[in-house]
Amino acid sequence: MMKKRSILPQLLMPFFITGLCGGILFLLSIKPYEKAETYLRVAFMDNNNVVPQSDGIAGLNIVQTDIDTEYSGKTYDKGDVVYPEYGTQYAVIECEAIDIFAPVYWGNGTELLELGGCNTPSSVVAGGEGNTVISAHVNTFFADLNKVKVGDEVKLYTDYGRFTYTVSELIEFESTDKKYLKKGDKDILTLYTCVDNLLAASDKRIGCRCKLTKREFYKEPKEEVKNEE
Repeated sequence: MMKKRSILPQLLMPFFITGLCGGILFLLSIKPYEKAETYLRVAFMDNNNVVPQSDGIAGLNIVQTDIDTEYSGKTYDKGDVVYPEYGTQYAVIECEAIDIFAPVYWGNGTELLELGGCNTPSSVVAGGEGNTVISAHVNTFFADLNKVKVGDEVKLYTDYGRFTYTVSELIEFESTDKKYLKKGDKDILTLYTCVDNLLAASDKRIGCRCKLTKREFYKEPKEEVKNEE
């Protein structure tokens, strides 16, 4: 005589499978979701509508440049800054205090943020007159930006000069607040990233403002060279 099988396991099996699959999907979705949201929202100008004018990957021509960070030639306290093409790596940022050493691209957006920091075109280039605004991902290049302290030194290396800044203020603001991102009339450097959040992108931004303390141009200003001739 055959024993009757309990139907309880059969009734519970669909619920068990559904729960197991749901748990796996949840775990897999945490970091990709956070990462995707970070790529979309961490750029300095979250609502920036700048459109690249050059062709390339998805309409963007990305140019990587070999920046000399050990230049030992003559320097000048005055010179001419150079505005690069959109999508070009034009600088390297360094902050030894928090172990930051990363390429900086002129522009913003997902493709560039995957490669380094982004200097938004609505601000100025390194060494320029006004606010130089640079962002990077909190889970990559600016992972330790929350550890920066007032007095730390930050350097920007370019093909036309190197520029030294000193952290003067720590900042925190909402993603919709653009007061720290304006060009302004003070020669400063603003760095920021989003607050790290495990489950989703944060609307909070953290960073610092730095005073420009030293300009070292590699060439004399064009006007002075002409006058000498």
